[in-house]
Amino acid sequence: MTAKRWLAILAVVLVAAGLGYAGFRAYRASQPEQCYACVRAIHAHSRTIGIVNGKARTFCCPACALSEHEQEGKPIRVTELTSYLTGERLTPAEAFIVKGSDVNMCAHARELVDEEKRPADLHYDRCSPSMLAFKERRDAVDFTRQHGGQVLPFTEISSAYAH
Repeated sequence: MTAKRWLAILAVVLVAAGLGYAGFRAYRASQPEQCYACVRAIHAHSRTIGIVNGKARTFCCPACALSEHEQEGKPIRVTELTSYLTGERLTPAEAFIVKGSDVNMCAHARELVDEEKRPADLHYDRCSPSMLAFKERRDAVDFTRQHGGQVLPFTEISSAYAH
């Protein structure tokens, strides 16, 4: 084969590889961001960042991030939470959590059925009980009046999961 022919083949291969890579990147960008642990969609108002095995990971909610310790036995250090009310980034030290309210961003319709075709009871979900972050304690308390739950500083909740 001549040098021109080799260069033409190489050019075609490079263009095809470039187009394939661009298509892959466009596809990935169009997909919703997924939780590291449960692979559910990341929710804008409960997004949580935690360090697992030295790497930053994105979780759908604080409950899912903290349950990573229970499920995998891995220490977890949450470094960033998201305010449920505003979508603002919060540090763990400034966040208050409403735990166990009737609002759960990760809840989805029951999909499992028992042998009689009735919805099966859910015994465990790593995103339950719900945990929603608030910057101001008074906002968290106001939220519990309508939706129930318990208000706790995030640092109090997370300390049990750090070891």
